[in-house]
Formats: sequence, C-alpha cells, structure tokens
Amino acid sequence: MRKRILIIFSVILILLCAYIVYDSAIRMNKPNEESEIEGKDISKEEYVYKEELLGLGYTVEEVSIIENTISNVDVKNYLLTQKYNNLIAFVSSPYFDITKIERYENYYAKKPDYTTDEVVLYVEIGLDYEFYTNIKEITNYTDITTLINKYNILPKDATFNDLVSVPKEYSIGTNKVRAVVLDPLKQMIKDAKKDGAKLSVLSSFRTWNTQTTLFKNNKKKNGEAHALMYSAKPGHSEHQLGLAIDFNKASMKFEGTKECEWLKQNAYKYGFIMRYPKGKEYITGFAYEPWHYRYLGVEIATKVYEENITYEEYLVKYKK
Repeated sequence: MRKRILIIFSVILILLCAYIVYDSAIRMNKPNEESEIEGKDISKEEYVYKEELLGLGYTVEEVSIIENTISNVDVKNYLLTQKYNNLIAFVSSPYFDITKIERYENYYAKKPDYTTDEVVLYVEIGLDYEFYTNIKEITNYTDITTLINKYNILPKDATFNDLVSVPKEYSIGTNKVRAVVLDPLKQMIKDAKKDGAKLSVLSSFRTWNTQTTLFKNNKKKNGEAHALMYSAKPGHSEHQLGLAIDFNKASMKFEGTKECEWLKQNAYKYGFIMRYPKGKEYITGFAYEPWHYRYLGVEIATKVYEENITYEEYLVKYKK
C-alpha cells in the first residue's frame, strides 16, 4: 500500500513539473501587449504623453523624435500646454535646453533670418534679452575663465590678492595684472619685439571707481550711445578682473599697424584672445577693439582663435 502511494505521488509531482515548464514556455512566447505599441519594444508608461502630444498637433514622426530626445519629466513640465512650431528643429541643435523652449520660439519670431541653430546658440548666450538687463552677479570672479559682459557683473566689493605690477619696460605708465597673466604677457611682448612689433601695456586692471569715472567721462564727451559701445558700465568691465590688456593706443589708429597684425596672428599662443572682434558686435555688445585682449590660457585661447568665435560662443559650445 505504501509503495502504491509513493508511485501515485511521484506521478503527480512529474505532471506538476511538466505543467510548470509548459506554462513558462507559453508565457515567454506570448506577445506582451503593453510593450507592442506601433512595433516598438517600449512600455505604455514610456508613451504616457503620446496622445497629449498628438492632440496638440504634433505628427506621429514628431512625437517619436520627442520621445527619443526629451525625457518624460521634461515633456510633462514644458510641452503639454501648447504646440511649439519649431521644437523639432531646435531639438537638433547640440546646445538645446528644453527649459528655454519658449525663449527660443519668441526669439525666432523676432529674428526669422537666423537659423534655428543660431537661435538656440544666441539664446544660450542670453542675446534674447536687451544688453544690461537680466544681469547676474558673478561669484567665481577669481577664476581666469570668469565671464564678465553686459549680462554678468562683478560684486562691488570684489577684491584680488594676486595683482602684480607690470614692469616699466613692458608698460606705458603704471599698470597691474593678475599674477597668472604676467609671465605670458612678458614673453609675448618679448617675442613680438623680435619680429619687429613693439607692444606696450596701455591699460590693464581698473578699480570700480576708475571704471565709473571712465564711463561717465566717455558718456559726457561722446554721448551715451558711444559710451555704451566703447566703455563698460562699472562692474561689467573685464579690466576689473585684472585679465584684460589694452595695447599701445586704445583707438582705431592701432588697426593695421604691425603690432595689431602680430597680435591677431600670435596672441592665442600665449593665452590671449581679441575679446571684441570685428563682426561680432551683436554678440559681445561692444564695438570692434583690436587693441583689447583678454587672458584665458593657451587651451581656451587656441580654440577661440581656430574657430573664430567669441568667448560667449565658446562657453556655450564647450559648456560642461
């Protein structure tokens, strides 16, 4: 009797195992209804905003691009209230930032001659705001990569403990620069002299009060429009960083001189860039100044020079 019970129990156990194996095989081969949406192996949860996007007027192809390039969180936060006509074009830009989609659209409406890539780049720089608006106070002002322009201002109490005097043989009058600038500056002036180009520092570090006086005097003498193009308001001048140099003569008489041409071709090798180049006034906010150079180090200066871009453009293209 006991032997018979064991046989029956063994048969039941075998049948149970066979059923488990069969059921598992069926489940593995059965299509997953939640994952087969338009032939894509993606769960319904990942397509949770598909109907909303289609309802706003995006095509199936556009929705596919959105879902492949913009996270669900960002879709929820920025794309479900209205259709953005140029979204797909903006998304293709390497500098695209979904949080600025409305700014891209508004700026494109004002600047229809720009490409969508240019629109994204310029909005990232901040050019959709008027100069001297949307101003941010800089905290990392001791960093040599600090950006000071018409959107970024130094704290009024900013101080630098590494200012050093430029030796008389390299300077017109008394000038100071940050310590990191001095050696490459001296070497650049020495090498320029070997090539027959005589460079001297005309103006370098300025205090807040000095910059205030310069701007006021320029405005009084030449009018506000001229002052805004050729002088920075206090707190917005790179000279206040101790990283900017005006060479020889701060006027267009410098243009075309041997010294001017030498700097254009060689300054980047020593870590300096022409900060306000010709044709880029709409980006920098300042008139062309062939005498004004800014120290950034050789690596950054080389990229700016080789790509013929402004520092503002560099910071967008190579932002971390």
